[in-house]
Amino acid sequence: MVEIDPKLSTQDLMKLAADHHKKRIELSDAERDLLIGMLKERGRTELEYGEELEIDDVRLVHRVTGAVSIYFNS
Repeated sequence: MVEIDPKLSTQDLMKLAADHHKKRIELSDAERDLLIGMLKERGRTELEYGEELEIDDVRLVHRVTGAVSIYFNS
């Protein structure tokens, strides 16, 4: 079980998401949903409209419309 601590930096949360995507760690559905929710909230509060952040294979995008998207590269 992986502890998803809200005190982790956005970059660390993105690394956890990348590790899960690459199957280096396993997250339950609830842990994955919590992680994605935290990343979307961080995108809303930490990124400017139109800005994006990419760590490993994860890209967090705050669109000019205000929506926040998370993409995983294969």
